[in-house]
Amino acid sequence: MSSENTKPSYDEWMYWTQVVVDRLTTIAHVYGHPPHEDVFMSDQERQQKMSQALSAYGYLHELTDEYEMSFPGDIVDATEKEEVLIEKLYPAFMEILKHLPEWSQDMQLLLKSAWVRDCATKLAQILFCGPEGRSGEGIGSGMPENGRLPSVLENLLDREASGEGRAARIEKPRKAPTYMRREELARLWGRQNGSFLRSAGRVD
Repeated sequence: MSSENTKPSYDEWMYWTQVVVDRLTTIAHVYGHPPHEDVFMSDQERQQKMSQALSAYGYLHELTDEYEMSFPGDIVDATEKEEVLIEKLYPAFMEILKHLPEWSQDMQLLLKSAWVRDCATKLAQILFCGPEGRSGEGIGSGMPENGRLPSVLENLLDREASGEGRAARIEKPRKAPTYMRREELARLWGRQNGSFLRSAGRVD
């Protein structure tokens, strides 16, 4: 885990970007294909909210894909581009964090599932409580005060705003093999920070 007075590393940003993309995929899918017939909202409202989630999903993909397509060969230039990417991810995460409470409430109703524990289906379990016991990756109630992904994102944004320096990368630009794309960097960061991930979403 990075020091509280240090900005999150590029790899950490990529890890949580991948997590957010995964959760947004599920949210958009549930809005578009509710698993139960008794849907409490109109088709128009569901389509609007699905488009909202897909827009956030698409923006994150666009940002990270654009970075990969123009990956600089020079380490200094690459570091500068990473900073630009993080500057763009920051407001995107802020916006997503604002929508998570409403998205979580809708998902609880559409999936007919609690968010704390004993979720109704495997899909709900992953969405609310995180995959494979990684509770910090589940959206929970959508509110940071209840832990899980919203709390992790709030902490990430706070560290980015108040940190005095950037935590070191796991892999330097273009030193990794060609297959070492953002998903692999995210996996490496997650593996090296397993204890942090297990505790990040703890609900007291």
